[in-house]
Amino acid sequence: MDHPDEMRDLFIEAVGNLGESLGLNRTVCQIYALLYLSPEPLSPTQIGEALKISKGNVSINIRKLIEWNAVKKVWRKGNARRLFCANDNVWEIVLKKLKLGIEKRTEEFRSYLKLIQEHTGRRCAAGHLKRKEDLDMNFFLKKTEQIRALLGQVEYILSHLSSLDSFLSTKQ
Repeated sequence: MDHPDEMRDLFIEAVGNLGESLGLNRTVCQIYALLYLSPEPLSPTQIGEALKISKGNVSINIRKLIEWNAVKKVWRKGNARRLFCANDNVWEIVLKKLKLGIEKRTEEFRSYLKLIQEHTGRRCAAGHLKRKEDLDMNFFLKKTEQIRALLGQVEYILSHLSSLDSFLSTKQ
């Protein structure tokens, strides 16, 4: 494997596989990898040709990468085509995506905990519990409170990730 295109394709495939194993869209990851390795900005047509995907597929996935701040549009004097280049700060992109993903899931989970708390609160207040159910409910409430505390710790860590990002960005 001495040819640069073969090495590039292997890298793109590896990034696609890694992203997919983490629950990301394979094509999004492959487009990012292609742009990351490209010394010059690329048009959607060039991206589609390199990855053998349609322009529509490129367009949809480029929008996702723009949302993540992983790629940006680039303007070149005398060039009417849309061009894109990768944000080289991979750490920033990964950290932001990780943070957004965890925040979304913790918010979702908190809403379930709130529903559970409301339901259990109504049952306890109405006095519908018998001795066995009291023990079960207390055990259940204790466990859900442990989960709520864990979510608080996760949210605390997330709130401090930006300072970690700043620290690590200076080390690159």
